[in-house]
Amino acid sequence: MKKRFDLSYAITLAAIFATGFVSAALLVLKPLIVGGLIDDYHFSAAQAGYVTGIEMAGIGLASFIVAAIGGAWNRRHVVLVGATIGILGTLGPVLSDAFVPILLCRFIAGFGCGLIAAIALAVIATTRDPDRTFGLYYMTSYACAALLMAGGVWSITHFHVRGAYMFLALTLLVVYVTAHRIPKSFTELKLDGKPQALPPFPLLGGALSLGLSLLFWIGLGGVWAFLERLGLQAGVDRAAVGGVLTFYAVAAFAGAMTASMVHTRFGRLPLLTAAIGGAVLSVALIGWVPGLVPFAAGVIIFSYIWPLFLTYLSGTMAVIDPAGRVVAMSVASQCIGMALGPAIGGELAVRYGYVSIAVMALVCFALALALLPPLVLRMRAADPLPASPVLP
Repeated sequence: MKKRFDLSYAITLAAIFATGFVSAALLVLKPLIVGGLIDDYHFSAAQAGYVTGIEMAGIGLASFIVAAIGGAWNRRHVVLVGATIGILGTLGPVLSDAFVPILLCRFIAGFGCGLIAAIALAVIATTRDPDRTFGLYYMTSYACAALLMAGGVWSITHFHVRGAYMFLALTLLVVYVTAHRIPKSFTELKLDGKPQALPPFPLLGGALSLGLSLLFWIGLGGVWAFLERLGLQAGVDRAAVGGVLTFYAVAAFAGAMTASMVHTRFGRLPLLTAAIGGAVLSVALIGWVPGLVPFAAGVIIFSYIWPLFLTYLSGTMAVIDPAGRVVAMSVASQCIGMALGPAIGGELAVRYGYVSIAVMALVCFALALALLPPLVLRMRAADPLPASPVLP
């Protein structure tokens, strides 16, 4: 990080943060929109679930494509195309209340947002200090999510679910303002004034880090989807569960701020281990200890470690692949994990009860811990490459 304030750097960073955040707006407003689809368009719960699920599929597919074959693409053009596709897919549910057209449009919208998200994260990974930058990014995102939710609530209150979708379309217009600040491609990276060729994709390091990401998000996604049911099982009434969940954003903001302040002072391995260990503790409290206080403590710890894990795993991926392709592909691993977790958890809950979801999560976290040592060894063996001169 520069010791003196650099206005150009700050503007570029703000533009990248805004670009990445608006691509995730559909995820922030998802609970409101699911309810709106059921109430206003009379979708069944299953139909509303399919709509949100196909958005995740679109995001995952787009991020995989960007990471796999888009390393040399002009990133400014990609985010502009993504914004255009996202807006078109968001306007579909405004014009039609039929299930199939909305399903197709939301896949298109998810694909567009996935293009934007993959590029934004890949650019952050090319900074000289990716861990701190990721921490700042997630901290800013959680702070802005509260404002976005307020706008979404106002839109859906006054204009129903169509208003929420119109609000999403308006947020994506931000990309047309910020795109010119996005570095064009990895080939902008220079060493001694000479452009650098795109390095080979780090297969082993990428596989280890993406496997770790997938396992973590399967476990976390399963618990998150059934958090209310687990709270009721612990003897906490529904109103109290809702009250506890209001602290989610505060705890997540604190986790991101901690990552930004602590940085890599203690190394990435201890911090990733601590994050996964915190996930184990939180799930144990939520799944097996009855009562409001243990449940609240588990939810707060659960929310706090979420951005910690994201930050330090993203930093590790940036070391393994300074071109940002692995980080871009991590969006796909998150989407797959957050889709598989609830699906597996639901099947287990039907057969063995909700406590089996906590068991599944602990198994996933244990496997994730087992991948940490070889991942760190691979990270230490990675050849450092220069960072973008646009983002010091």
